[in-house]
Amino acid sequence: MTTILVNALYAMSGICAYAMIHHGLIFIHQRTSRINMLFAVMCFMVMAYILAKARAYSAETAMELVTMRRWEISAACIFFVIFPWFVALYTSIHKLKLQFGLSAFFGLIFSANLFLPYGIQFVEFPHITYFDLPWGEYLVDLRVLQRSFWHNMLWLGVFITIAYSYYACRLQYQRGCQKKALMLACALSLFFGMCLFNIAVNLELINFVHLSEFGFMSLLLLLMIDLTSESSRMSQQMHEVFDHLPAAVFLKDLQGHYLLTNLYFDNFFHLNKADIIGKTDFDLFPREQAKVYQAKGLQALETGHEVEVEIEVNRMIDSDDRLRIIKLLQFPLQNAYGTSYAVCGICIDLTESRRNDKAIHKLRQQLWHFDRLSRMGAITASLAHELCQPLSAILSNSQAGLRFMAKDKVNLEEIRAVLQDIVNDDKRAGAIIHGLHAMLQHKEMPIDDIDLVKTFEEVIGLMRNELVKLDINVNRESMEQLKVRANKTQVQQVILNLLMNAMDAMSEQTTQRTLNIGIVRAEDNALVSIHDNGVGIAEDMLEKVFDGFYTTKPKGMGVGLEVCRSIVELHGGKIWAKINPSGRGVIFYFTLPLTL
Repeated sequence: MTTILVNALYAMSGICAYAMIHHGLIFIHQRTSRINMLFAVMCFMVMAYILAKARAYSAETAMELVTMRRWEISAACIFFVIFPWFVALYTSIHKLKLQFGLSAFFGLIFSANLFLPYGIQFVEFPHITYFDLPWGEYLVDLRVLQRSFWHNMLWLGVFITIAYSYYACRLQYQRGCQKKALMLACALSLFFGMCLFNIAVNLELINFVHLSEFGFMSLLLLLMIDLTSESSRMSQQMHEVFDHLPAAVFLKDLQGHYLLTNLYFDNFFHLNKADIIGKTDFDLFPREQAKVYQAKGLQALETGHEVEVEIEVNRMIDSDDRLRIIKLLQFPLQNAYGTSYAVCGICIDLTESRRNDKAIHKLRQQLWHFDRLSRMGAITASLAHELCQPLSAILSNSQAGLRFMAKDKVNLEEIRAVLQDIVNDDKRAGAIIHGLHAMLQHKEMPIDDIDLVKTFEEVIGLMRNELVKLDINVNRESMEQLKVRANKTQVQQVILNLLMNAMDAMSEQTTQRTLNIGIVRAEDNALVSIHDNGVGIAEDMLEKVFDGFYTTKPKGMGVGLEVCRSIVELHGGKIWAKINPSGRGVIFYFTLPLTL
């Protein structure tokens, strides 16, 4: 028979179905939101409970009544298997032993309800009786007048679950989440009140139908309201975070229409949000700029990967007329099936960063120049000696030539030989001066293909007198003819610094002073090694020697090795030091990429 109450139950089941679908979709789109998944399952169980109750009210046979009540209790048991875990997530109060215990307890009652001949609601096969509501409706009487052991155990489990939930609310309230704790406590109180009403009906203290389904419904509605408001609060928080990101963020559909922008985007391009949404790049930006945005967005959609580009843009209206440098990153948003449905983009303003980079580069160049000047000052005597030799030879040869020409018979071959010696000595002096000039000049030098062996020999040539004075024997080991793409002056500076450090380390050495130099291929790099047999460096200091202003020398400034590190890394290489495993001294290594 059809009654108002049964129709109301069907309407309530529809509300549960809506809540189940809503929170199920939230879980599908946000895999981390487990609380929504549990709530969706709880909604499904309450819907099944209400539908079974509605069918039981209008049962036409005793067997149909038994079946519907069995389904009703099964749905309630599964609900209470899940509910402790929902409460734990909702309140962040985890009592794993109690949660597992309650779930196992209701699982046991669920099994008993399935395997008992008439479920846990009936001790024996029932007879259908009817109940008249005060307003004249006529329904099947669902009161449980003969309560079985398992029926009493079910109520005991319900009360323990409610008590645990109240305990979790109290702890949550003490932690400062008063609103959530009070909301759950109110929902539990309504549900608990309906449960007590059901018990009073079964005890015939109240002459009315059960109201447990309304208790379940009120519990779900209050929790759903709070979950929805929590979702709104999180959405608002995410929106605030989105607006305060220090980058321009936007979202476009597949046709290139703007769907969403953050506050930084609006301010950076001096646009109003109302004028952005629904527009394309060509509606908002200069044509060339819009073409770049559109092309990179299409590339991201076609490849399915992020696309990055650095461009100069106009900020539309700006007191600063200079173009801004931005890094534009665009990537597709894809659904669970891998199909792109939108393009997200991030614009980062690099203008100040690039200006700072230029300032840092200028300071670095000045530091390197200062380091070169200080190194050249340290080998002034060696340079003077190197220049005096060819100049003295030029003077001697010139004087000899004059004497030959003063003779009555001039020997042209002797004059030619003298002039050739003068030319050779002049070239030698010129090479020394040219090398010194290249090392000392302050202007930016180009990147070029340089011969490492030749570069080494030029630096050793500048230091030859110092090496002789300190009686240092230079061994050239495995000197492969390798070319690297680098700034020659800067590489010479690295070599000069490392050689001078090695000479300083060996200056107090009483035994034979040996400097081993090696250049070998290491995959796509040239590996350079400079090995001395000096005093060495403590092992725990090896990493620190490349730090700025750290030195092991009494009068050192701690600049040289930091300069070496910055130059090598700027060229895409690495530099490091190792203690000689077979004797005294330290081995310095550095790599530079080979010419392709």
